[in-house]
Amino acid sequence: MAQEAENIIVSYTDAQALENGVLVAWDTPPVNRVTRSVFDHFTHPMGNSPLASVVIDITSLRRVVHTMLAVEADADGWRVGAYEGKPLWLVPNEVSGLTLMFPEDY
Repeated sequence: MAQEAENIIVSYTDAQALENGVLVAWDTPPVNRVTRSVFDHFTHPMGNSPLASVVIDITSLRRVVHTMLAVEADADGWRVGAYEGKPLWLVPNEVSGLTLMFPEDY
């Protein structure tokens, strides 16, 4: 039986998501992306700097990432957990890493 072609409605690349701010690059391998909503929820502005317009405290987000990495992945590589009562998913992405997101970001 011939397989029908999928009807792709929208194609959105990782580069476009980073450029548009939907995703934020992250530096804790294997986590290399977090959604903007997760980033905004778990980070806090600290003030301004002459070198960078806004200084962001990412301490809480680092704790979230480490907490989610401690969750055992299922057969598909997904980790499902929560932090401070917020449900979170840590899922494989298209750029050889993991993306941290809220379920509603999917």
